[in-house]
Amino acid sequence: WQERLNELREYKEANGDCRVPVEYYKKNKRLANWVRQMRRHHKNNDKKQNPVWKKRFAQLEGLGFEWGWKQRSWQERFN
Repeated sequence: WQERLNELREYKEANGDCRVPVEYYKKNKRLANWVRQMRRHHKNNDKKQNPVWKKRFAQLEGLGFEWGWKQRSWQERFN
């Protein structure tokens, strides 16, 4: 967990956001997969009730992690 979180911090420092794109898979497969898994976990209501996952979700949100950034990105381009 902590290693991927640190990689996400580094990604954000370099790119200005936590929107790790699919194309990043070639550069850092572990981070790309982890980000995708975090979004899946966040959709799972059971995980949202778990204190460990609540803390993890809060850490991600503290970094500026967007759970549904693809939808938001589409809306931003549409407007």
